[in-house]
Amino acid sequence: MSQKKFTSFAILGSGRVARHLQFYCKSLNLPVLLWSRNGDFNSSSTLEPGPRLKEIVWDSSHILFAVRDDAVQELSEPWLGSGKTLVHFSGALNLEGVHAAHPLMTFGSDLEDLNWYRQIPFVCEEGHQLNDLLPGFPNPNWQIRSELRPFYHALCSLAGNSTFVLWKNIGDEFEKSLGLPRQLLMPFLHQVVSNSGQNSPANFTGPVARGDWQTVQHHLDSLNSRPELLHAYRNYLSLARESGQFIPEALL
Repeated sequence: MSQKKFTSFAILGSGRVARHLQFYCKSLNLPVLLWSRNGDFNSSSTLEPGPRLKEIVWDSSHILFAVRDDAVQELSEPWLGSGKTLVHFSGALNLEGVHAAHPLMTFGSDLEDLNWYRQIPFVCEEGHQLNDLLPGFPNPNWQIRSELRPFYHALCSLAGNSTFVLWKNIGDEFEKSLGLPRQLLMPFLHQVVSNSGQNSPANFTGPVARGDWQTVQHHLDSLNSRPELLHAYRNYLSLARESGQFIPEALL
């Protein structure tokens, strides 16, 4: 991809990713203009969304589509072949003429400090450099083949979204059923993340790792009144077996 002269970013969208991106751009002193359909996240005072969009995009060299996957194609079509660099932030979407730069991060409702944003890795499609897609972004970046992007994003969702739901449910049970603050879990969960990043079999701990099947059975019995957590526990046992851990058939 030949690098185009950068003039400014036009960020389209008003969700969390859009708001974090505009804050990051401004923190890096990069020129950025903003547009959304609803009018509350815009650099133009023009009332109608269509004319406002054209005004925002006209002088921008890079259009950033921080919107739902199903809205990217509609919004990007008028600018295909315009000579502008078109970039979306979806982890799974492959769209001809619109390049992918997926930030491998989960974005909360609160903005973060500049150093936090600098450390976010971006995963781009093969053959495209982050410096071309997002000039001025100092972030670490990698490339993968386009056909692998849905699989890549499925893994991201399992790592982030599924664990969020599971850990939230566990935190709820700590508070409701045990009378313990959910914050009590935080050092333990942070250490789990740290251990998993080291990729050492020795970091797999607990009764399954020890072969303490009596304790595992007690776990299963205690979860009978919480079917969603019982299902998650049995899935964990099945995944452990698929990973090479011996699990008695009676417990699956």
